[in-house]
Amino acid sequence: MELAWEPLREPGAEDVWKMLLRPIAAEMRTGAVELAELAVARVQAEMPMLFPDPQSVPENVVSTAASIRQLADIIDVAGDPRTVELPAPTVALARAGVQRQIPLASLMRFYRVTHELLWQWMWDRITTAAIGQKQQAEALRLVSNWMFGYVDAALNRAEQAYEAERESWLRNTAAARTDAIADILSRRERDPQRASKRLRYDVNRYHVGVVAWVDAIPDSGDAQSMLSEALTILGREMGGETTLIHPAGSLAAFGWFSRQSAFDASAFADVADGVGGPGLPDGVRVGIGEAGHGLQGFRSTHLEASSARRVASLAGTRAGALTRYRDVAIPALASCDAQQAASFVLRVLGPLAADDEATYRVAMTLSVYLQENRSRSRAAKRLTVHPNTISYRVDQAQMILGRSIDTDTLDLAMALLLLPMLPGLVAEASPRPHAL
Repeated sequence: MELAWEPLREPGAEDVWKMLLRPIAAEMRTGAVELAELAVARVQAEMPMLFPDPQSVPENVVSTAASIRQLADIIDVAGDPRTVELPAPTVALARAGVQRQIPLASLMRFYRVTHELLWQWMWDRITTAAIGQKQQAEALRLVSNWMFGYVDAALNRAEQAYEAERESWLRNTAAARTDAIADILSRRERDPQRASKRLRYDVNRYHVGVVAWVDAIPDSGDAQSMLSEALTILGREMGGETTLIHPAGSLAAFGWFSRQSAFDASAFADVADGVGGPGLPDGVRVGIGEAGHGLQGFRSTHLEASSARRVASLAGTRAGALTRYRDVAIPALASCDAQQAASFVLRVLGPLAADDEATYRVAMTLSVYLQENRSRSRAAKRLTVHPNTISYRVDQAQMILGRSIDTDTLDLAMALLLLPMLPGLVAEASPRPHAL
C-alpha cells in the first residue's frame, strides 16, 4: 500500500501504524456512534444553545459519528487528512446552523470539544496497547499529526459551508420568514396583516399545521427535498389551497396548509386511515395539528403538530408515518415530564408493561377495549379480530396485572395510552453520559 501520509515514511513509523494504529482505527469506526453521543452530551452541557429542539440532538450525533468514521478511515488507509471533504451530514448540519442562527464560533467549539474527547480516547488506547516507550511515543506523534491535520481541514471546510449558506440565506427571504414564524409562535407578533406580509402567506384563513421529519440523513444527503415533497403531497390530500413550508434544521420542516373555508373533517379521517400515506417518500414521518383560524390558529395548530411529533418520536417504530394530534392529545399532555410518566406506567401496569410483543399486543387490546367503552364488537372491528379474541386477551391482561380492570380504571386507561411511548420516555428520562 502506498503511504499517502508523509510522516509514515519515516523509519519505524509504518510498523507502528500497522501494529497499533490500524486496530485502534477499526475500534474507533465501530464505536463511532457511542463516541459521538458522548461528544454531543458534553457539548450540550456546555452550550445548550446549540440544541434548540429535540431533533437537533440526533442530528448532531449523526454528523459527529460520520466525522469520526471518516477520521478512522483516513488512519486505516494512511491517507492525508488535509485533503478531506466533509461528510454530507456534517455539511448539512453546518448549513442548518445558519438557519437556526447559531454563531459560527459555537459550531467551531463543537469540533474542538470532540477533538479533545477523541484525543483522550486514543491516548488511553495507545498507552495501554503500546509495547515500550519508543512505540508509544511514535504512535502518539503520528496520531497527533493526523488529528490536528484533520481538525484544521474540517474546520476550514465547515466554515466555508457555513459562510456559503449564510450568504445565500441573507439574499433570500428565508431569514425574514424565520423571524416572522418565531415572533408569531412566541406571541410577539399580534397583527395579522403585518404577519401575513412578513410571511408572504395569508394568516387570515383556516390552517392545518404539520411537522415533517426524517430520523436519518437520506442517501442523497438532501432531506429537505424529501420533506417538501411529502408536505406538498399531504397538503393536496387534505384539500389545502396554499402551503407554507419552512426548514427547521437539516432533518425537519414546518408546514402549514390553508384554505378560505374550514377544512372538511373527512380530510383528517382519510389521512388517519392512510389515504395518501403510501405516496409519501420512504422514511418521512409527519405530525399533524388540528385546524385553526387566523393568527391564533396558525400558532396553536403548529404547537399541536409539534406535540404529535414528540409522541411519535417517543413511540418510535410503534407509531405510524402519520400522527394526528387529536389521536395522541392525552398522552402528549401526560408525558410532559418523562420521568414521572415512565414511573407512572411501570407502577400502574407492572408486568403488563413488559417489553415483548406478546404482552404488548395484550396490553394494546385492553387499551382499545377500554377506549370503546368495553364493547367487544367495536374493539374487534378496530383491531380486525374476532370478538372472542378480545375477550381472551382482556382475560389475559387481568391475569398479568394480577387484578381486575375494574380497579383504578382511569389510571389503567391512562397508563395504557402511554405504554407505546415507554421506551422513549425511559430514554428521555435517563441521565446523559458525561465521561468516557
